[in-house]
Amino acid sequence: MAKRMCAFLLAALLLSACATQQKRDPLSFDKAPLFGMIYDEENQPCAGARLFVDGGEGKGETGLVTDIRGRFVLPDLTRGVHDVVAKKEGYEELSTKIAFLNRTDALFLRMVSFGQLLTNAEKAIEARKWEQAQELLGRAGKLDSGDSVLLYLQAVMAYRTADYPAAVGYLNNILDEGIHEPSVYLFIADIYEKKLSDSGKAIENLQAYLGEHADPNAEKRLAALKALEK
Repeated sequence: MAKRMCAFLLAALLLSACATQQKRDPLSFDKAPLFGMIYDEENQPCAGARLFVDGGEGKGETGLVTDIRGRFVLPDLTRGVHDVVAKKEGYEELSTKIAFLNRTDALFLRMVSFGQLLTNAEKAIEARKWEQAQELLGRAGKLDSGDSVLLYLQAVMAYRTADYPAAVGYLNNILDEGIHEPSVYLFIADIYEKKLSDSGKAIENLQAYLGEHADPNAEKRLAALKALEK
């Protein structure tokens, strides 16, 4: 009887030791919480982003939402490789694969906003990095193709690369959105007069420009174009 009791106690001690060792060993675990944070491109916390693990497990269809400081906890995440998706309105969707192999790991993700894509595209255009600018504008277009700032940058890009009909098309799309910005009419007039040699269209857009904005120099220019048309 005493021998059985000793054996039982020894087994219990071994199990307890193994459990303690498992807790101490960060590489030995079945499930553990994974802590993390989401930043944007300006290293600011990305609050209100929704995370989905392995197709939406854990928090269901609504996902797990980051707090005001961009922090989150994925509870009881199994050891191994997982697919993580982060979504937020006005941001590019982030999809990545992570390997959770150490219970002390922390996950840091970075999302890019629509505004940051436009800012970077503008910088690329100014630096004449056409391929980079086009790639950034294309990504922004997937988020909001009808945004007036995006359309204007697309027009500038087309103008700088000598695709003048495309530039006019983007600018007219802005007007079609109901945004009658004087600078848009003036830009169109410049293209028609100086690049496409269409004085009639230049006159039409200069008149629209002057209907929105008083400009003595534009009035003289309009008078000169009308005189050439006679």
